[in-house]
Amino acid sequence: MSNSETAIIGLKREIKAVRATARDLKEQNARWRKVCGTLRGLAGLDDGQFCNLLKAESLPVE
Repeated sequence: MSNSETAIIGLKREIKAVRATARDLKEQNARWRKVCGTLRGLAGLDDGQFCNLLKAESLPVE
């Protein structure tokens, strides 16, 4: 196997690992959004208050 073939195989493995990590982070993000929504409801915040809170903590408002 040549060096270029070995490099390509290594890159393919790295891409698979990065994709798996990205997939895990997306799932984790979805779980945290559910927690955030629950806490927001418990705190009794409306949309405006919640957006202000996120902005104050430099978090993305979506």
